[in-house]
Amino acid sequence: MWLSLTEYSNKHKVSISTLRRKIKSTEIEFRLDEGRYMILDSAEQYAHEVAPSPSTSSSLTEQYRPSLKSDALHEATKESGESVITAANRLLADLKKAYTQVLHDKEEQISDLREEISDLKTLIKVLESENDRLRGH
Repeated sequence: MWLSLTEYSNKHKVSISTLRRKIKSTEIEFRLDEGRYMILDSAEQYAHEVAPSPSTSSSLTEQYRPSLKSDALHEATKESGESVITAANRLLADLKKAYTQVLHDKEEQISDLREEISDLKTLIKVLESENDRLRGH
């Protein structure tokens, strides 16, 4: 079954930013439907999402605590042998991408709201003129 980002996020308790990163890195199956990302919701993906790996914590709240990012960074450097600076730069790049995506989403939202305001102003003018016409002014 195909779910929107919001539906998938709510169902699997995964942030939308995380989903966007997974889409960009093609870690999950997705499609673009009328400008919206749709994610395939399969039992296999769900089992993979829910089952924590031994190197990660099972608590969802711990994923979002900044203090644990350094622990994750330290574990990542031990396992892969990459330098701390390289890992930090990679995390910084991921953060920049996430913030850029959030900024882009907010700009789209602002644009949509401006269009809606314009439409509402037009509606107000039409209704006011109709009201004046009915009153006989």
